Order: sequence, then C-alpha cells, then structure tokens
Amino acid sequence: MTENNQKMKCDCDSHPAIRSVNGTLHTLFPGFRHEDAAHWRSLLRCPACGQLWAVDEWEKHQVQLAVKVADVQGWRASDEALRKERLTQSRGENAVVKCLWSGCEKYQLNGSAYCVDHLYATGAKV
Repeated sequence: MTENNQKMKCDCDSHPAIRSVNGTLHTLFPGFRHEDAAHWRSLLRCPACGQLWAVDEWEKHQVQLAVKVADVQGWRASDEALRKERLTQSRGENAVVKCLWSGCEKYQLNGSAYCVDHLYATGAKV
C-alpha cells in the first residue's frame, strides 16, 4: 500500500460477505478501481485496503449484489452457495411445504413455490 492509501479509511471489514448495492454502488464503494469483468460481474478493488468485490452488473428489475472476493485468481469461481444462503436468509424456509418442482423433496422458501435451488435457477436473488 502506498502512504496515501494507508491514510485512507474504508469500511470494507464492516460489510458482510455479500450485500445488496442497488443504486448505492458508488456511495458504498467510492473510488474503487475496476480490475476485471466476466459473467455479468465486475471485479472492483478498494483503494484503501485492497479488498476485492465481485459486483453484479446493474440490470433493471434485478437486485445488484456485491460479494467479497479473496483473490484475483479465484474471483470468477462460482459464489452460488453464498448467494443461495443469502436468498434463504432473506426469505426464510417454509419447513412444512415441499418444493413444487417435479421430484424435488426440499422445502419451499417463504413467498415462493420453490426451494432455494429452483428459485435461484429462476434468477431470484432476494
């Protein structure tokens, strides 16, 4: 880190591993540098601490998420498990009603007819 970066403060440590950034990307992550792009996501780096974030490209009617990334080499790896965990936490699981997907034995998420796997497959993020 340069001397200037050491003086800068950030709040990357206070952010959860995955969070919504809808319309607030530049407020939450001011001055972040673009490092790479792939699979409808951009890799951004905090200028103060160097934390990497994989950020969904903005898409109308979709939730834009930012996910903490450990290293540049692995940033394109799937973060599907973390995204599904967030989806389950945001909705809660209905432990009574099974998913309506044919042959699925998992339980529905609240507000949906599907389990986390099948709801996620539809593109749902929250």
